[in-house]
Amino acid sequence: MNKRKIAFWTCLIALIIIIIGGLYSIIDQGTSLTYMREGYSDTENDLDNLMKIINETDLTKGQIKKSLKEHKLFEYMDFKSDTISLDRVNLIFNDNRLDKITKQW
Repeated sequence: MNKRKIAFWTCLIALIIIIIGGLYSIIDQGTSLTYMREGYSDTENDLDNLMKIINETDLTKGQIKKSLKEHKLFEYMDFKSDTISLDRVNLIFNDNRLDKITKQW
């Protein structure tokens, strides 16, 4: 074989490998950014809900339940237990009063 043919095929294969690697990298970054944006959105929603709870209620379970009626996970929240989970935050109650707030992850 001619040296030019060998050089051509070597460069072509290297180019194809680089293009595939670049495409994989771009798709991977896009996916990661999407999940990261969703996580930040959940965290911001929790912060907004906590500000609303602290500023607008007397920190009792009944008042907090009324405040959370618009929350997207309201139907899944168990207000009979001592812990209510938001997206990434747990509200822990003691004697029907908010005792502490912890993060889930």
